[in-house]
Amino acid sequence: MNNIVQYLIELNISITAFFLLYKLLFNKDSNFGIRRCFLLYALIGSALIPLFNISLTGDSFLYSANMIRLEELTVQGKSGDSFNTGPFSVTGFFYQVYLVVALFLFSRLIISVSNIIYSIIKGKKTAINGQDLYINSKLHASSFFKYIFIDPDKTEDIELKQIIAHEKQHVRLFHSFDRIFVEIFAAVSWINPVVWTLRKEIIINHEYQADNKIVEQGTDHASYQLTILNQYIGSASITNQFSNHIKNRIIMLNKNYKKGSFWKSIVLIPASLILMFFIACGNETENEEPQSGEKLMENVFYDVEKMPQWPGNDDFIMSVRNFIAKNLQYPTEATDNGVEGKVFITFMVTKTGKVIVPDPEMLPPEKNEDGSLKEMVVIGYRTLTDNSDMPDEKYINLLKEEGKRVIGLIPDLQPGEKGGVPVNALFTMPIIFKLN
Repeated sequence: MNNIVQYLIELNISITAFFLLYKLLFNKDSNFGIRRCFLLYALIGSALIPLFNISLTGDSFLYSANMIRLEELTVQGKSGDSFNTGPFSVTGFFYQVYLVVALFLFSRLIISVSNIIYSIIKGKKTAINGQDLYINSKLHASSFFKYIFIDPDKTEDIELKQIIAHEKQHVRLFHSFDRIFVEIFAAVSWINPVVWTLRKEIIINHEYQADNKIVEQGTDHASYQLTILNQYIGSASITNQFSNHIKNRIIMLNKNYKKGSFWKSIVLIPASLILMFFIACGNETENEEPQSGEKLMENVFYDVEKMPQWPGNDDFIMSVRNFIAKNLQYPTEATDNGVEGKVFITFMVTKTGKVIVPDPEMLPPEKNEDGSLKEMVVIGYRTLTDNSDMPDEKYINLLKEEGKRVIGLIPDLQPGEKGGVPVNALFTMPIIFKLN
């Protein structure tokens, strides 16, 4: 879950930065094709940049760490019943609200597309000057991919001709692809107001671009503006509607903005690199600026002089146990199939107070008595008794993932210290899953 949250944060940082750059460069630019490319890149680039994991510190996986084994914690559940010891969680509630709103927006998109498809299949079809049209008063004058919808009762012949020409530009320029993409993006990042502003910019830029193409073909300015004014603003839809943003379109048709140079689109390359570097630096900070290069794997300690501290509570161990007990859930599939066991989770309180479940390669190896290296296991599993049958691997993984999930919810702490210096402290938490 933490990885998803981090991705969403970095995605929204990227989209905000790109949008500010867009407003700086294109606020008075009539090169609508370049504007469109920039806006699409802002969406695609923002989605991809957080996926790049750039290491800035070489051997960043090496830690000087201390490992402390905590007293085991037992959680119980009834076979066949899901187990939930956790009370109301603000974080959990936020995740649920975020997911519910995102699913609602996705559902609304699917319903809108379904209604359009239904109108195509069941709607009345006609043709004007060889152009297939679908008559639908609800969709007004609009287009969706190659399909054009009209409401001929609300237009004069000359207006209808201009409207159809406008919608054909939407079809030719594949504007519906942009609309679908930005609606999906808005559903994922609905909490960011910049995304909705960018969505609006994409929609109005489509109208500007289509209008510009019509005027370039020699259509009379005054007649075309009158056609726009005679159209009422339609209902919200993912179709490209002729009547959207009437005022702005009239203003743009009468402005004498200079077309921008191609160089503005080139700015995306250094902007992307800067964003990638910025996010990489942020990730390095979250990874606790690990030391490297001095054989740190040999400097392993199994105690700290000062334990980490829970916010507002000096008893770190009891606070951790209480937090896990309140938030841990016995996986339903495990209880339904009678799966028990003991899960050992190694987690780290870093020198800046972050609580993470590290990857095995991040940790210093331990040595056996003969000097050979032990295999480092971050999350392990054992049956409760030696003669118990080993359950299916998928149920073992459910118990492991639940333990990892709840450790990931632990808030930032005051780090442990050794020699008066904050250190990366390792802890092993045994959790017993037991059915009544």
